[in-house]
Amino acid sequence: MLLRSIASSFSYLPSSSRLGRWQPLFAVDNRTSASATLLSRIQEFSAPNSVPAFADGILGKQDAAELDRGKSYLLFLGTGTSEGIPRVSCLTNLETKCPVCWSAVEIGSKNRRRNTSILIRMSTASGMRNILIDAGKFFYHSALQWFPCFGVRDLDAVILTHSHADAIGGLDDLRDWTNNVQDVVPVYVAKRDFEVMRKTHYYLVDTSVVVEGAAVSELQFHIITEQSFFVHGLKVIPLPVWHGPGYRSLGYRFGNICYISDVSEIPEETYPLLKNCELLILDALRPDRSSATHFGLPQALEEVRKIRPKKTLFTGMMHTMDHEVMNTELAKLLTSEGLDIQLSYDGLQIPIDLQTDHFNDNNPPPSFFNVSKRQLFGRKPEAHGVITSEVTEQRL
Repeated sequence: MLLRSIASSFSYLPSSSRLGRWQPLFAVDNRTSASATLLSRIQEFSAPNSVPAFADGILGKQDAAELDRGKSYLLFLGTGTSEGIPRVSCLTNLETKCPVCWSAVEIGSKNRRRNTSILIRMSTASGMRNILIDAGKFFYHSALQWFPCFGVRDLDAVILTHSHADAIGGLDDLRDWTNNVQDVVPVYVAKRDFEVMRKTHYYLVDTSVVVEGAAVSELQFHIITEQSFFVHGLKVIPLPVWHGPGYRSLGYRFGNICYISDVSEIPEETYPLLKNCELLILDALRPDRSSATHFGLPQALEEVRKIRPKKTLFTGMMHTMDHEVMNTELAKLLTSEGLDIQLSYDGLQIPIDLQTDHFNDNNPPPSFFNVSKRQLFGRKPEAHGVITSEVTEQRL
């Protein structure tokens, strides 16, 4: 009944009203210079409880009234598919108007979605730590919009779920951080995905091939297994899942939060790791069915009924999932089944309570073993790209 209701609501979504309000993303006011226009936009940020954000060439305002910068929280950098929303193919289609994609061109639309990614902003005794899960093709666009808004500068670690382009396509853009903000970015990755990256991002792994004087991302890779490990005192538990037949992906649990962004099947051995989950962030691609590589809404709902988290946020939605329409229907499940489920959206922040180990994360104990590039490639190690051995239950 819920799915039929959603399908009915979506089919009658009024697209024409959305088109009338759309304005070009890169419109230029011919009456003033670009610099004067930008200056006037910046001056608007003096309004109370507003902070600037940069989105595809346009500065906008984000409401920060509810944000307590001294507490830990999750920031959703992306909640969409690999190509993102809106799709070019929809915006150039003269025969059919896609209501979700045309809605997504509006500034502030919750239908505007980039590659799935979250930022864990963890409050520690030594300050805020920023732990990124996945850096896909749209990562830099997400960072442009949300990092200035929320005061994010450093990246203390990147944890990868798998080695598809929507999870690793933005690693090259980390050069902005390692050139201008910090010396190196630690990257935690499964061995199978690291082997893929030795081909797709060979110049980031073996930096001896880089032309002298060229600046690339300075990454320090840590090979993880499916055993728990620590990042700046935070215990991270991998959640092994299938992302299509024979393709292993990882979700992650930190505290009572479980994040599974790319999944077509959850193995039986993973369910015990999901016990007592308070917040479940789960893949839900489309409203009608699953694909070969992703849960659709029907399967995602069945998993929620099985796992029984206190709250669920779906992510990875394609352009057949309108934010407001879907959330209106999903809200009915709270009354009918006691299930608190909604769609997430880019820019959403969720306060969280994280318990970290009690040690100074500025000086973690040297409990891991380094494997140099000489050992890996048979040549002199360079200044970065150090490969560490498999990380299991270690404080890093």
